[in-house]
Amino acid sequence: MTSSTVTATIPAHDHPYTALSDVVASGRPEVTRLTYAQTTVAFVLPHSSVTLLLDQRPPQVTQDKAAAEIEVRLSEDQARRFARGELHLTADVIAGRAATAGPVRRFLEVEPILRGLLAARSTDQTDRDPLTSHGQIDEQLLAIETRGLHKAFGTNRILRGADITIPEGLISVVLGPSGTGKSVLLQHVTGLLRPDAGEVLIRGRRLSQMSRSQLLALRTEIGVMFQDGALFSAMNIYDNVAFPLRRHTDLPDKVVAEIVHGHLANVGLTSAANRMPNELSGGMRKRAGLARALVLEPSIIICDEPDSGLDPVRTALLGELLVDQHQAMGGAMVVVTHNIALTKRIAEHITVLWQGKVLLSGMRDDVLGSDEPFVQQFLAGDTDGPLSMDA
Repeated sequence: MTSSTVTATIPAHDHPYTALSDVVASGRPEVTRLTYAQTTVAFVLPHSSVTLLLDQRPPQVTQDKAAAEIEVRLSEDQARRFARGELHLTADVIAGRAATAGPVRRFLEVEPILRGLLAARSTDQTDRDPLTSHGQIDEQLLAIETRGLHKAFGTNRILRGADITIPEGLISVVLGPSGTGKSVLLQHVTGLLRPDAGEVLIRGRRLSQMSRSQLLALRTEIGVMFQDGALFSAMNIYDNVAFPLRRHTDLPDKVVAEIVHGHLANVGLTSAANRMPNELSGGMRKRAGLARALVLEPSIIICDEPDSGLDPVRTALLGELLVDQHQAMGGAMVVVTHNIALTKRIAEHITVLWQGKVLLSGMRDDVLGSDEPFVQQFLAGDTDGPLSMDA
């Protein structure tokens, strides 16, 4: 590293060049996943720049920003926090606190992975960057978007013009009471249902313009953890988790075994590989469902009511597992729930859905601190407010 790389106010240890070089040289398996972005990112500081080449395997770090496809401008304070894994860069980009150029969404897919690697490198884990509010999110930063989504079954109107915006690189919670259309929304996102009106976009691609084969290919990019695990009752846990690999790839059995056992280990089910679903507790079935959802390493993971049927302690443990897996895999994670405790534990972005419409959407602190009457009532579990037994 040349002397020009480190400014007088950024110590070498806290400089992005040093930090990124250390991460790339660490040999951690997560480093390889960074290359899924297939792009180059220049972090432009006040007096220098650092470029991360994510189109090479393994990634490389240089000081030449000329070849970078994406630019992210950081202040000196942001640069120090970035190097320590303390800067929630996705939140800063969405809020406009970090200026960018180029197709930045591609980098934000893997930003959680990089943040986790930088945090693991750092010994200073204090003063983490808070998530704050933002205005309307640039559509280039969205993983999932719905526009004016309507769906009815007979005379029962479920979705009534839902406008959902799910940012890239965050854990987003879709929060709302039972029967408000959350599960129907998910079926539209995965292409299992077509809207009566409106549009669903996945990273800018309109589902309505996709052929059947394109929709099937898209579903390999989206992993779904179903509410009850949705495991095949006639298959043991190993075969359940291996099913997507056998269905969508031509990998040899040895490679399939390595991948499956790796994901089972990640969710703490190594010893349960040969057990049948009916031999597992509810929490174990959910973890097996999560392993199966992640086995194709999708860039979007959707968890439908993952806390359903779990006690508070196991819900908290599952929440920690979801955070860990998102940090390891990156991309966008969408958790649909009505559990306030789980939301507060894991959410970085929150969408409040009520009566088939988006009532409020924003970063965690913005939504949790809202004075909107429904949100206040729902968060407090109060009987006095707009939500009633028949509302």
